[in-house]
Amino acid sequence: MIQRYRVLGRSVAEGDELQPLLAKAYAQKAQVLCECRKGTDLPLYISHRNDRYVLARWPGSGARHATACDHYEAPDYLTGMGQVRGAALIDDEASGETSLKLGFPLSRGSARLAPAALTNDKPTVKSSGQKLSMRGLLHVLWDRAELTHWHPKMAGKRSWFVVRRALLEAAASCRAKQEALPHVLFVPESFRLEDKEDIRARRRAALERVYRSRDEMMVVVAEIKEIVASHGAVRIVLRHVGDMPFVMDQDMARRFHKRFAGELALWQAQHGTKGEQDHLVLAGSFARRREGTFDLIEVALMPVTPEWLPYETSDERYLLTKAVAEMRRFVKGLRVNLDVDTPIASLVLKDTGEEACAVHIHDRDNEVAEPLEALLAGQGVAHRFWKEGEPLPARVTRQRRWEAQAAA
Repeated sequence: MIQRYRVLGRSVAEGDELQPLLAKAYAQKAQVLCECRKGTDLPLYISHRNDRYVLARWPGSGARHATACDHYEAPDYLTGMGQVRGAALIDDEASGETSLKLGFPLSRGSARLAPAALTNDKPTVKSSGQKLSMRGLLHVLWDRAELTHWHPKMAGKRSWFVVRRALLEAAASCRAKQEALPHVLFVPESFRLEDKEDIRARRRAALERVYRSRDEMMVVVAEIKEIVASHGAVRIVLRHVGDMPFVMDQDMARRFHKRFAGELALWQAQHGTKGEQDHLVLAGSFARRREGTFDLIEVALMPVTPEWLPYETSDERYLLTKAVAEMRRFVKGLRVNLDVDTPIASLVLKDTGEEACAVHIHDRDNEVAEPLEALLAGQGVAHRFWKEGEPLPARVTRQRRWEAQAAA
């Protein structure tokens, strides 16, 4: 029932006792083992972030953990992570650091090219796994931040403050373009009127790279508040930084609306609905103009539920909403660099017993294509087709799973 670890020769559960032991283990560079599977060594590494010690699984090892374990991760072959790991995403097990190869520039060069010259009609859909597209970077950060994970205790607790903290912690161990990723990543701080001046000062310091040089770029990850047409161009207003105008010229705006018509339609369909509304997350490279506005260059959009879980279609959104409402534990699959025709698992249920269950949305009136057949043949999880109106695979209680694992 309770997550347990072996730290400095002791078996210890999550709680107040764990942090002091992790501090000692961190200082001694001692290994920590997850005890979710009896008789199996599952090493974890310790990070020191925001004045606390955080345990994380080694990259690529998540599928070896018990399904009831907090460190369980769906096998890479079920998502786009399998395509980029080892190529665009290179993990160093000795240091716990990850190198990211980006498929877009973070400098405009002395020529100061116009924004449209650095993009194309499909700026974020590139099937190559050798370098991350902007969408690929966003998905990798979301995955590493474990914002793809859900369990019932998270209900009502995932605010932008929590999302931002998780993203910054995920970026802390990453490098891109020979720089620490946090140096080029801007994630807006939650705005509070009473702290307005302090927040502006911290924002100015965080944006030093683009203030220092109009040639340099950064990457923003934030929620869109509104998209406004203005004098032939488009201005995108992001939440928490409403006084920081991001603009696209007329040509870039045309490409933007053409490329992201589907994502924009999904987001707009939820406006005006009762209760909590969906969010639209933007990731984009940007540079600062002399006038003080900011040019958006490479862009990706990602609709997410009120729980900040990403989705691609209305069917997938319904599946996520159902899983959350039924208090299920699961991991959401992400496409990363894969094109839209390549099948992935929509989500992987973690509460179905010793074997996790990958849920695929597929119209069974149509023939199963060869790529999907190959996906369904993958080992390590059960597979289940699902469509609206059907029940999800049955839940096995966490108590029964931990009892079975302890007896194994």
